[in-house]
Amino acid sequence: TEPPFRIVDTQRPFKGTVVTVRVDRIVDGEGQTGDREVVEHNGAVAALVVDDDGRVVLVDQWRHAVGARVLEVAAGKYDVDGETVQDALRRELAEELRVEGGTLTWLASFYTTPGWSDEVLDLYLAEGVTPIEGDAPVADWEEQGIEVVRLSFEEALERATRPPGDAKTLVALGLYGL
Repeated sequence: TEPPFRIVDTQRPFKGTVVTVRVDRIVDGEGQTGDREVVEHNGAVAALVVDDDGRVVLVDQWRHAVGARVLEVAAGKYDVDGETVQDALRRELAEELRVEGGTLTWLASFYTTPGWSDEVLDLYLAEGVTPIEGDAPVADWEEQGIEVVRLSFEEALERATRPPGDAKTLVALGLYGL
């Protein structure tokens, strides 16, 4: 599909460690112009973890951007060069939930907020994971306050849908509940 606009100029006024802001000057076929701000992001991976008892394993963590604790599936950004999707996910599961192994089943890949970002999240179901025996990877300093929460599917769905809910968690629970 051909885009309805043509990009005539691009600037990147901000480059951070997690995101870059790109400003595109666009023009349509009739000559109308406008600016579009886009947050460029390397993407992320997440998993809905279901334990052997059928409970959903989530994390309750502080999210600075919204100034609140949020109940979420375990997730993390792609920030290790050369790391595969599944290796990134297993690293996040080890850091956040202190689990390893199990079966990973791809559920979906989707844009998290396509109105202003190019971030794609790869979502998996993780089953049969086991607690890490011995030393687990050290959690990132921001992850130190994470609380691991094990809930029935029904309770996880009820808690995750309390406004405002986390989009990746709502997608994961919705796909799992189909």
